[in-house]
Amino acid sequence: MSSFENACPSQRIVFFRYADPLADVIVNAAAEGNGFPWHFDTNNFTVTLALQNADRGGAFEYAPMIRDSRNENFGEVSKVLDGTSDKVVSLQLEPGDLQLFKGRYSLHRVAPLEGETPRYVAIFSYVERPGMVGSVERTQQLYGKTLPIHHERSGNRGDALID
Repeated sequence: MSSFENACPSQRIVFFRYADPLADVIVNAAAEGNGFPWHFDTNNFTVTLALQNADRGGAFEYAPMIRDSRNENFGEVSKVLDGTSDKVVSLQLEPGDLQLFKGRYSLHRVAPLEGETPRYVAIFSYVERPGMVGSVERTQQLYGKTLPIHHERSGNRGDALID
């Protein structure tokens, strides 16, 4: 178990290592023409460490806290997807930058990459409840496979959000 104090010192946030063996700690490698489409994370909190940028492109774009555990906020999500939202923030992370991020609630993407140099980012995932893993469906979409733990813990989420 880990915790950190947020902007309000009297409020404590407790989080746990993501128990998903396919997604708890990964190094993401992306080459020219790639990036990541708009998505929400299956875990609650993400820590990223930028290791290497592509030659061009690859900005991290996000709409902070666009949904919460009770409201998908499809109207604002649609605005982000069609490019009309004023909530999108763009960051150009540099190697060595460490980012703490609530990816479960913030729609985000990595803009397409250009050039011969691949982009590398280390990603560490955390959740609000111990033992949580990705849903069977979403894990299959992301990794092309599932493990017994995904089936055993299906439905062990703290929310009813669409992954």
